[in-house]
Amino acid sequence: MLVLNFEEFVNRFATERQKQSFIKNNGNVNKRTLESMIKTAKQEFEIVEVEGRGSKRKIKIDGQREELAEREDNRKFNGEGQLPVNYEQGFPVMILEYLIKSNVSVPTTTTKLLFDFCFIPDELYIASKAKYNQDFLKIEIATLKEKGVIDITTQTVVYDYIDKEITRLTNHFMGYIKKLEDAKLIIHNKHTIGELVDENGVSIYIELTTHVVDKVAKMRRKLQQSPEFKHLTLKEINRYRNKSDVKEYWIEHDKLLYEITDEYSCQLKLLRTFEAHTLFLQAGDNPIKRWLWKKENRGAIDLYNSDELQYYLKNREQFHEARGKYVVELAKGRQNNALKENNKFLDEFGGKEKQVVINFDDSEWIKNKKLMFLGLYVEAYEKLQEHYGYSFN
Repeated sequence: MLVLNFEEFVNRFATERQKQSFIKNNGNVNKRTLESMIKTAKQEFEIVEVEGRGSKRKIKIDGQREELAEREDNRKFNGEGQLPVNYEQGFPVMILEYLIKSNVSVPTTTTKLLFDFCFIPDELYIASKAKYNQDFLKIEIATLKEKGVIDITTQTVVYDYIDKEITRLTNHFMGYIKKLEDAKLIIHNKHTIGELVDENGVSIYIELTTHVVDKVAKMRRKLQQSPEFKHLTLKEINRYRNKSDVKEYWIEHDKLLYEITDEYSCQLKLLRTFEAHTLFLQAGDNPIKRWLWKKENRGAIDLYNSDELQYYLKNREQFHEARGKYVVELAKGRQNNALKENNKFLDEFGGKEKQVVINFDDSEWIKNKKLMFLGLYVEAYEKLQEHYGYSFN
């Protein structure tokens, strides 16, 4: 467990605006700002406890997550009101449809589950490797250029699309798994898997014991809190692996992971660890009918009772049609917001609009911002959605 004073907590988890508020209020923040920072911390750590008041607060954090968790949202509909109806209704039904046919008895990653449950097609499942592998990303970009999906100007949108859409679907998938679990329709188990190789160089996957999981977590906490890497956030560590300091972090991380031993002091020679899941249906009547009755969706129940196969096909088609429109609308929103910010800046400072030039040494984030200013970001996103989305023609 790590104990931070309030200033350390603010420096690590606050936004720039929240840090300014902290300074302005002589080392204190209001209740709303504190709750926001706690939510940010809980994305990285399972345990976040605040003791004391005002600038003398002490914050205990523990249980560092391997991946950023979905941000807590305590609004009445938890943000789901923003989702298209067919997307919201279709997601849990597609999960139950698959589990009626086959339980997930072998620990499986969320990305593979998205593919198996038909939330993503083969093209996006393969491309998802680009999230963590720069060499694979380069190959994927070259393939998309060859197919005319993107060009040299819009190539930075590829990682943006893959990262955003896989992350969003994963968060929604796990959210609905929790809802179905709470409704006592499914059983969900989480596993931590380690990869190693045998003497012939063949990969072997083993489920790690709690002893080993604890040692790995402590190693990662100690490494991230070391002077060389303390400035890096979990988000930077997991998403920006081409940055020089992040590369150094992973070199040291992989070395320490390889040295991890089990309960019997045997070196495991781990190459990586990852979370996986098993899913089973609870005992009881047809889970889809029970879910639809719970949601009082009588029209869907009637169609399901009259033609089960037709219901599955219609549900899946409506889901993917809604999702395709939804992700493009979100991209339009990001582009419109960027244009508004740019116009506001010009108005405030009386500046004249300059020609937008994308420079070779611009960061990917800056390049995508400039594509938004040029109105090219959404165009590229639409083409990527058409390429990576499901087609029912």
